[in-house]
Amino acid sequence: MLYLIIFIPLALALVAFQSAVLSQITVAGGHFDAIIIALVLFTLYGSYELGLLAAVIVAPIMDAIAGLPMGVSVLPLFSVILLAHWGSKTIFGARLGWPVIVIFLGVLLAGLITLIELYLLGWSLAWEALILRALIPSAFLNAFAALVIYLPIVLISERQALHLE
Repeated sequence: MLYLIIFIPLALALVAFQSAVLSQITVAGGHFDAIIIALVLFTLYGSYELGLLAAVIVAPIMDAIAGLPMGVSVLPLFSVILLAHWGSKTIFGARLGWPVIVIFLGVLLAGLITLIELYLLGWSLAWEALILRALIPSAFLNAFAALVIYLPIVLISERQALHLE
């Protein structure tokens, strides 16, 4: 319960920051997706169930702000959380850059699922342009951002482990 009391305001602040600030920043056609990065790290270092609950809370807010049909973001976020959860059970766990790989694949997967959902809802899409000029650059940009965020987390957790011994 304490996680929810802390996470819900943080999630709302992150969605607001994502929509107000990060959506305005474009690097080589890619956009930062702090929501996916946060949910992957939350799932890997927290709990799978809490990651799913966080996605249910964040997705409708993301849809409303982005002007998407309500509920479109739920399945892509669930797929990213499942990918992170399955990967954490492998030999890699949360080591060897697994969060960076999950975020790269997660951005691609979430983007493709969103595009398919919008296509099925009757939206006309420029598939090639969206995938090559937006989705792939976003995946690389978010993987790099995850690496920048992930390295201090690893260093801090290793330091904490050394102090506990």
